[in-house]
Amino acid sequence: MNKPDRKTILLLAFRTYFIRIFYNYNNLFGEGLCYCIFPLFSSSCTSSREEVAAKHMMTFNTNEYLSGFAVGIILKTSESGEGDMERTKNILSSVLGSVGDRLIYRLILPVIALSAANKFIISGFKPDACSIAVIISLVAVFNIFNLWIRYFGISKGYDRGLESLKIFKSPVYTRIVRILTAARNILTALLVINFVIYLKVSNILLFFYN
Repeated sequence: MNKPDRKTILLLAFRTYFIRIFYNYNNLFGEGLCYCIFPLFSSSCTSSREEVAAKHMMTFNTNEYLSGFAVGIILKTSESGEGDMERTKNILSSVLGSVGDRLIYRLILPVIALSAANKFIISGFKPDACSIAVIISLVAVFNIFNLWIRYFGISKGYDRGLESLKIFKSPVYTRIVRILTAARNILTALLVINFVIYLKVSNILLFFYN
C-alpha cells in the first residue's frame, strides 16, 4: 500500500464524519472504522472487504473528532505488519477517548458555547447582526478546526504510527489546554456577571425583591 495522497486523505477525513452513525453496543466504533478504511484497501487491492471486516470489525472505541488519528495509525500498523494490532487499538481507544473528551467536549465546545451565550446576553437576548455574525464565525472556525484535525490525524498517524500520539504530551498542546481551560473559566464567570447585570438593568431583580 502506497502512502495516501492528499486527495485520498481528504476522502478518508470526510468519511470519519460518519463514523458516529455506525456506533453500536456490539463493537462501538468497530463498524465505523471499517467504513472509514474500506476505500484505501479497495483501491490498493491488498485485501477484500470481507478480510478487512473480519480483521477490524471488533470492539473499538475512539473520539469521533480525533478518529483521524485512529484511521491513520491503524492503516500504518496494518501495512507495516509491525506491532500488535489489538494492542494498538487498545492504546488508541484509551488515549483518543480520554484526550478527545477533554479537549473537545470539556474545553473547545464549552468555550464556543459560552462565547456565544455571553454575546447573546450582552445584546439583551436580541438576535442582532453582530450576535449572528459572532455565532456564524464561531461555527465556521470550529468546522475548519474539525476538518483540519481529522486530516492532520490521518496524515500524521500514517506517517508516524503511535508516535503521532506524543503530540498530546507536547509543551504546545499542554499550553493550548491551559489557555482553553482559563478561557472556559473566565467565560463562565463573565456569563454569570453579564446575566446579573442584564437582570439588574432590566429591573427583573426588583420584581423578585418586591
